[in-house]
This record gives sequence, C-alpha cells and structure tokens, in this order.
Amino acid sequence: MGEAMHLLLLTIALRPYVFIFLAAFLFAGIVNYGLEATMVFTGLSYLVSFGCEWLSIHDGFPFGLYHYLATTRGRELWVAGVPFMDSISFTFLAFASYTVAMLVSTPLYRRGVDLRLLDNWRRRGTVRVWLLGALFMVMIDMVADPLSVRGNRWFLGRLFWYDPPGPYFGVPISNYLGWFFVAAVTIAIFQWLDRLLNRGGRKPWGALPGFPSRALLGPGLYVGVVCFTITMLFRIRSYEVGWASVFIFLPFTALTLSILTDRRSYGDAATIERHLNDFPFEKKLPVWPKLEAQGRPMTQERVNEPAKRQR
Repeated sequence: MGEAMHLLLLTIALRPYVFIFLAAFLFAGIVNYGLEATMVFTGLSYLVSFGCEWLSIHDGFPFGLYHYLATTRGRELWVAGVPFMDSISFTFLAFASYTVAMLVSTPLYRRGVDLRLLDNWRRRGTVRVWLLGALFMVMIDMVADPLSVRGNRWFLGRLFWYDPPGPYFGVPISNYLGWFFVAAVTIAIFQWLDRLLNRGGRKPWGALPGFPSRALLGPGLYVGVVCFTITMLFRIRSYEVGWASVFIFLPFTALTLSILTDRRSYGDAATIERHLNDFPFEKKLPVWPKLEAQGRPMTQERVNEPAKRQR
C-alpha cells in the first residue's frame, strides 16, 4: 500500500495536467450531482476503462491491439500493465461529454450571468443524451489520440504504439469504435447511478444547487481538454493534425453558441415548473421568478425576460 501511494504521488507530479482535469471533474460532479454519485461513478468508470484497456493490449478489443512501453515504470503508477493515469482519464472525459450533451439537449434558463438547465428526470435519462454524449467523447479522442501517438514530441513521452498504426494520423479506426463503446457504457452507468442515488426529491449530499452557472462546469471541462490538446498539437508543430482538429470542432462550437444565444432554447413557465417538481430542493433559490400563492411560476412573459435580453 505504501509503495502504491508513493507511485500515485509520483504520477501526480509526472502528469499534473491529468489530475487538474480530474480535480475539475470531481468539483463539477459534486456541485451538480452530489458526492455519492460522483465518487461511485469514478470508481465504476475507472474499472470499465481499465478492463477495456487490459483486453486491448492482450486481445485487441475494443480499441484495437496496442502495446504500452514500460519507460515510466517506477516513475508512475501502473496497474496490471496499464498506466493508472490513462484509465482514470476516461472518467472525466465521459462526464464532461455527458454534460455537453445535456447542455445542447435541454431547455435553458438565465437570470443575469447565472445560466441553468431546466432538466428533469426524463431528459437526464434519454437515449438522445446518451448517444450524443458518447459521440462527443469520440470527438475528443479524434484530437487526443493523434496527439498521444506523438508523445515523444512533448512531455507525455512515447508511451504506446498501435499494432499496426492506423489511417487517421497513425490511429486505427477500431480505436474510435472502442471509445464509442466505452463512452456508451460509462455514460449509461452515470445515468443509472444518478437515478438510483439522487431521484426522490432530496438534495444530493454535497451538491450546491445555488452555485452560479453550475451547468457550465462540465462543458467548461470539455472545452479545457479540447483546447489543451489542440494547443499541444500546434506547439509540437503537428500542424496538419492541429488544423484537422480545429475544423472538427468549429461546426460543433458554432452549433453550441447558436443554441446558447437563441431565445427559443430557453424554457417557459411550464418547463420551469416541471424542473422544480423533479428537483424541489431548488425552489428556494432566489434565481427563479417569484412564485404565486399557488406555488406556480409567474407569467410566461416574465419567465422569458432573461432570454429576450440576449436578442
């Protein structure tokens, strides 16, 4: 145990960027979904991703066959031939991708700078959010994996190689199919855990429903990962991959900004009421319009005022 802890500390020192993203995920997850769901998801998603990586380096499923180079053994934590930092990364990438899918699929509400999702339990568990989240995670990998195979040109180091290399800047297509599989499994696990642990009207322990624009924390993590990887591609002068990555995300960025600035993306009084019925612990937040005696939000015109101010 002492040696494992020592290696974990060495891993944090060697891969600080991974653990900065991990810390951001833990903060965003706890603020939005509570401590219990976030920590259980972290453990389960790590086990899923580790299992898939272990299978891939031995049998080629689901990512395709690849081999790790043990150049950092003794300098960072490895688990059964797989670097710990590699498997734990899937956890925050899956969460960030899920939150982006929620952002583009859910009615919005804004009061000043406080942007919120008017989600409900039906929306949180839809197939649309599940599939979009998995696709958004694959989009990250279309940037991250071409960077990773060029690890000898930046501080990642040459960590692995595909057997054989693939057609997309050295990455095989099977890798992206594998990422979709892992993303679909882990996001489904998160949706299940959220319903299992948080449904029932009580505030999840550790959640901060009053945190301003908490719905943007997960998407902010997604943007941070994408910007980091694209920046590194240009820093190592891998311009062809860098520009390909930029043009992968340009349409997605334009679509997201269009959704955020379109008044039709913002919910009406009935949408707010459905949200508060599913999450009653939010009713006392001052961000909502004043309630009438019957407990219903005020007129739809009053509710839509924040969205109108964006026009």
